Amino acid sequence: MPPQSEGTDLSKRSCIRCNRRKVRCDRKHPCKQCLQAKAECIHPGNKRAPRKLSRLPIAALRSRLQQLEEEVERLQAGGGQSVLRSRSADEADQRQPLHVEAKRLRGMLVVQDETRARYVGDEASVVLRDKDREHPGSESELGVDAGRMDPLQPLQMEMLWQVYKSNVAPMITVLHTPSIESVIRDTCAKPDVELDPGSSALLRAVFFAAMVSMDPANCWSVVGEECNVCLREFRLAVARSLAKANLVSSDDVRVLQAAVVYLLCVRCGCDSEQVWVEAAIVVHVAQRQGIHRDGQNLGLSPFDIETRRRLWSYICMLDILYSEDQGTDTQIRPEMFDTRPPLNIDSDDLSSNMAELPPPQAGLTDITLCIIQYEIMTHLSWTDKSFGLEEHQSTWTDEQTPLSKLAASLGERYLHKFDLKIPIQWVTAVIFRLTLSKASLVNRLSKAAMDKEPTATDDEIFSLAVEILKFSSLLQNNEMSAPWAWLCRSYKQEHVMALILSQLCSRPISAETDHAWDLVKGVYDEWEQGTQKTNSQMQEPVSRLMERASISRRLRGAVE
Repeated sequence: MPPQSEGTDLSKRSCIRCNRRKVRCDRKHPCKQCLQAKAECIHPGNKRAPRKLSRLPIAALRSRLQQLEEEVERLQAGGGQSVLRSRSADEADQRQPLHVEAKRLRGMLVVQDETRARYVGDEASVVLRDKDREHPGSESELGVDAGRMDPLQPLQMEMLWQVYKSNVAPMITVLHTPSIESVIRDTCAKPDVELDPGSSALLRAVFFAAMVSMDPANCWSVVGEECNVCLREFRLAVARSLAKANLVSSDDVRVLQAAVVYLLCVRCGCDSEQVWVEAAIVVHVAQRQGIHRDGQNLGLSPFDIETRRRLWSYICMLDILYSEDQGTDTQIRPEMFDTRPPLNIDSDDLSSNMAELPPPQAGLTDITLCIIQYEIMTHLSWTDKSFGLEEHQSTWTDEQTPLSKLAASLGERYLHKFDLKIPIQWVTAVIFRLTLSKASLVNRLSKAAMDKEPTATDDEIFSLAVEILKFSSLLQNNEMSAPWAWLCRSYKQEHVMALILSQLCSRPISAETDHAWDLVKGVYDEWEQGTQKTNSQMQEPVSRLMERASISRRLRGAVE
């Protein structure tokens, strides 16, 4: 297009940068957005953008259907014993077996390349899916280029990565940090080079997570825009990159990792019903990729075995968290998978060329918090709801419960070597105590439901619920946990709050109930002051209980 005088002539179309970011462009040259970002402003010209035909011609569709029918007939005639080959099978033969029978399930792993391998239960589905992917128009078309990192500059990417390492990585260890650091270093060196869909999705999830973890002042200093605007744009960027990478049918484990990081972080302030549905999709994608089958049974490399175990552990916890938010049963059950928990080893001790996994360490590593939460949460969610009460009903003591044995085992393996003066170790210890207290509360409620005189344990249950809320408040407001308070705030103890409030409606006014009321009122006020409102199933019941408890206490002469 002919050159325009700066700030005068208007283009009929937005500049390329504004179009990619989906923000309003004033169509000047250069536009206001590009001037503020000190970025090059390029206008595409005044002609209408060409439209791509997203449908196949009828003749091509018929030809493709005929090929698929012939392939099915060939498989049926051969008894389903045809040899499977992927596009990269020749290279895969040099690295590992093409397929290995999975434990407890007839299936195989078809290797495509270093980052893609899919788990299948029958050969026909492999051939049919490969045939379907041969047509280039089958992938979704987006109106933006989700493979580039615009509008982020290399310095901003480096700053966001540092934020991620300090605020996110210690709490969420889905990703192999050294591998991501290498990708970010290459991207910063060549910011104009388009990334492959897997790398693009991973980096956008990392940058979104970093944005979620920052306070508004830090957000402005790093990105130069208001926090709410950045969060909205970064969240949209992750969604676009996952769409471009075709999450639902992708065989790239990096795309699944990006989706899990995104869902763990977006839980901090969003419509929990919507994300609950998205989490269900992630569970199904993980099963289709075979993440629910231990990599050792599939003949994978030590590095892949451990990274898949970490990923599956977080997917299980994601399922538990969102199911609890919505008051539903978990999708995942223990009989559905054989993937083992991750080993207690640091990410820095893992590499793609390692010959064998190192032995697990004692004390804290970057995966210890995940292991502790995973073991207690799965015990709480998947053990029979009686927690062995029939077995122990006659000789019930805390020392005899499976939960107490698990707590003792975790303490011996990890916590006994903690230095509580170190913030991350203090936070891990408090989260351990909080998660354990919550499991104990469920345990005692189950026992009370079976006893003929459940009121005998009411005081214990009430005190334990108050203790849980104390730990939760401590995590969110203590200086030691400040870098990770953003994530701690997402673990709202709404069921515990409801239990305490229901007790406060009937318990006599005392120093203990006054203390409990002050605690729940302070926590509730913090929830109400939050900028983001979620659609949790417990929001309305807790609000009604707050009102009832307040009225009940006033009628009985309590001083508010």
